[in-house]
Amino acid sequence: MGTLNQFKLCKFGPYRFIGKSVYARAGKSGNIFGYMWSNKWIFEELDKLSEYSTDEKHNSALLTWEWYNSEGIPHFDIFCGPSKLLGYTVGRFMKPDTPVPEGMDYFDIPETYVAKGWFDKEEGNEEAAVKQAVSEHDGYTAASWRFMVEVEAENAFGYYIACDCK
Repeated sequence: MGTLNQFKLCKFGPYRFIGKSVYARAGKSGNIFGYMWSNKWIFEELDKLSEYSTDEKHNSALLTWEWYNSEGIPHFDIFCGPSKLLGYTVGRFMKPDTPVPEGMDYFDIPETYVAKGWFDKEEGNEEAAVKQAVSEHDGYTAASWRFMVEVEAENAFGYYIACDCK
C-alpha cells in the first residue's frame, strides 16, 4: 500500500469532468488505461478552455463503474463479475457550464464530499490507503462505487474517493 502523506475530507464540486473515455472489464484492462495518458491532444483541447478552469487544475483520470448483463441491460453486480465495466476518463475538472469539445466525453459531478489522499508517487493500492483513512473519521463512508480519481501533480500523486456523510 502506498504511503499516505496528506489526507483531507472536503466538499467537492460541482464540476464538469471533460476528457476521453475508455471502458474495460474490471481487472482486465491491460495497458489501455496507461495509453490514455499519452493522448496529449486531450489536454491541449482543455488548455483552450482556460476561462473554465477550476482549482482542480491537474490532469486527472475519473474512474466510474458501469454494469451490463448479456442482454446489454444495466444492472448491479455486487460481486464484480464479468459484467462490470470500469470507465477510465482522462481529462480535467472544469466549471459546470463548460462547453464540451467535439469528440470528448463528460461527466457532471454534483457537489459532494471527497477524501483526498496525496502520495510521493504512484506505488499501487492508493485506493486502500485512502479508504483506510476515511474509515478512521466518524461521519463519512467511502463511496468509491460513485467515482474515484487519479491525479497527476508535478511532484505527487493524488487519489480521491467520493464519500457519503453518515
